[in-house]
Amino acid sequence: MAHLDQRLQKTVLHRQLGRHISYERLVRLECHKLVRHLCDPKQDPYQGLHMWW
Repeated sequence: MAHLDQRLQKTVLHRQLGRHISYERLVRLECHKLVRHLCDPKQDPYQGLHMWW
């Protein structure tokens, strides 16, 4: 479990935000995007995360 915690704390530079964010934050952002899509799929289509690193 410690290995997973270490991995979630690792950071990458987010292209759209222009700052470093953790993998944990990336997962959270993807969850929020999915919730917005499920609430109104026509207005906010879901585009999954594409790893750029």
